[in-house]
Amino acid sequence: MNGRVSSLNYGKVCAQAIDQIEKKPIYHYRPGSKLLSIGTFGCNLDCDCCQNAALALSGVDDNQCSEMTPKAVVDLALQKNVQGIAFTFNEPTVWYEFILDVAEIAQTTGLFTMMNSNGFIEMEPLKRLASIVNVFKIDVKGFNEIFYDQHCGGHLAPVLSTCEYLVKNGNHVELAYLIIPGLNDSADELGEFFKWVRIRLGTHVPIHLYRFMPSHRLSHLAPTSESAMRLIKGAGKIAGLDFIYLSGMVEGDEHRTYCPRCGTDVIDRAAEAVSEGVVCDKGRLSKFCPSYASIIDRTINGNCPKCGENICHEECK
Repeated sequence: MNGRVSSLNYGKVCAQAIDQIEKKPIYHYRPGSKLLSIGTFGCNLDCDCCQNAALALSGVDDNQCSEMTPKAVVDLALQKNVQGIAFTFNEPTVWYEFILDVAEIAQTTGLFTMMNSNGFIEMEPLKRLASIVNVFKIDVKGFNEIFYDQHCGGHLAPVLSTCEYLVKNGNHVELAYLIIPGLNDSADELGEFFKWVRIRLGTHVPIHLYRFMPSHRLSHLAPTSESAMRLIKGAGKIAGLDFIYLSGMVEGDEHRTYCPRCGTDVIDRAAEAVSEGVVCDKGRLSKFCPSYASIIDRTINGNCPKCGENICHEECK
């Protein structure tokens, strides 16, 4: 209006919950800590596989949102006795100004902040976020430009640049990749993804492979089989990556962390259940990662207790 750009969602909190950090999923930053998770509406991509469409594709008149100031968010987090604040449920970069204001206050109280993001952002605003937000979980939707163009309405290259910058800047980064049968799961594509992680980010960056469940415009596709998920995890280990986890599965040791040097079981996560569905439906929240009955962290200052290998981000020390 009158040549000015103004935010429609500043301070509008449409979803909130108290979560374990492992549900983001973040496995290598302050294991077992609790978060105040908040989200608004909107997204800068339009993914066919979106499981959060109720929020991501909605507008200012489509949701019942609470008006909160940045200080009110931080005060609520302190009242709930959590250790951090997560910007999640929808794409947080569309909440850019609000995130900066919340994170600035949170920093003065000892709370850490994190974002669950698609990584599709220009470099200059990314640098500002990276200077104040501690933790990023970045979704890599696929590993070719055609997939991003046809199924996400975006581009792959900026996402890769985001990940590379964050790792170089010293932020804690974990990646997620949704395995969609027949669309982004070819051996060549996944091999290139694993190779990029190893060379450009480092073998220690954790990878969370998501099991696809039918949703949004891809509701006609079958779920990813558990056997396929385990084969892909195996391919990532062969490619030299240290930490690969399977999300959406609770059986086996898919959520345990083993030391890549000596094989010691350093962090146990007992997964309880996984729920599927929309994130926000008439005030009800559904989560896509398991809940955890217990988390046993055997690291000493973030390192393996047996051989001293670094397991968790240096801020955990």
